[in-house]
Amino acid sequence: MSNTMNVLLQQVAERFDKNIDEIGPETSLESLGVDSLGKIELLFDLEDHFEVRLPNEDFKVVTLQDVADLIDSAK
Repeated sequence: MSNTMNVLLQQVAERFDKNIDEIGPETSLESLGVDSLGKIELLFDLEDHFEVRLPNEDFKVVTLQDVADLIDSAK
């Protein structure tokens, strides 16, 4: 598992009060209860954490793996 994914899982577990062992790359944002506004807020927070800028048109992410891939592509 990539370092990005490990950090992402920690961030998501804390933010959504989940056990890190219960989430993984294939976990959907929807299953975490993330709506469209929540997705944008999460991605903005992750931009700050990873010190990257994510292109707005790429905010079509479904799983945590999609989020990690988007972050890695912006590095």
